[in-house]
Amino acid sequence: MKLFFFFCINLIIILSACSGNNNELNKNLADVFKPLDGTWQGEFKVFVDENGQHSGVAQPEEIDFDILNQPSLKLQSVIKATHIYNSVDSFRQEGEIIDILTKDEEKVDTIKSKLVNEVKNGKLKCFVYKPNETVIHEGKYLGNNTIVWQRSLSNPLKIEYFKETVSGGHYKIIGWGYHGNDNPALTPRYWFYADYVKVE
Repeated sequence: MKLFFFFCINLIIILSACSGNNNELNKNLADVFKPLDGTWQGEFKVFVDENGQHSGVAQPEEIDFDILNQPSLKLQSVIKATHIYNSVDSFRQEGEIIDILTKDEEKVDTIKSKLVNEVKNGKLKCFVYKPNETVIHEGKYLGNNTIVWQRSLSNPLKIEYFKETVSGGHYKIIGWGYHGNDNPALTPRYWFYADYVKVE
């Protein structure tokens, strides 16, 4: 009986220590999503490299907006979007994304998705609940209101990496993706760019 008692006490101590560590990790990321609170509107643009994939830096992590100046990048699609974010507490944010897909300047479809950003066990998670799928990204805070989000699925292939920054009333995104028959060992075929303005 005494051995069982001491086992329980030790287990409680271990769990408390782990919980304390997680709380401390979370504390360092308190209000990390706060700069996104509000309503944002703008365009999300998808570019395709007309030169296709080639040898070079595969899945690059050092990216900036200058990459969009490459002459081989061609605008493929434009999504007019509204993002609405509201922090529930210091570690959880809920929101809604309203995407209007356009083609040849004509309205094609409107997609509404729910979103949850959260800090858990010292890690950032983003859940986007679309009508036909749930997209999960893992994030890393770089400082200066900048977060990097990424996901990596092999079947079907969906590898994405994008950096988002909130500054001066703008919410900007730059990133890339590999989909379908793309080769992850080569340069990205698809690039993403967005510039949303805070409207309220």
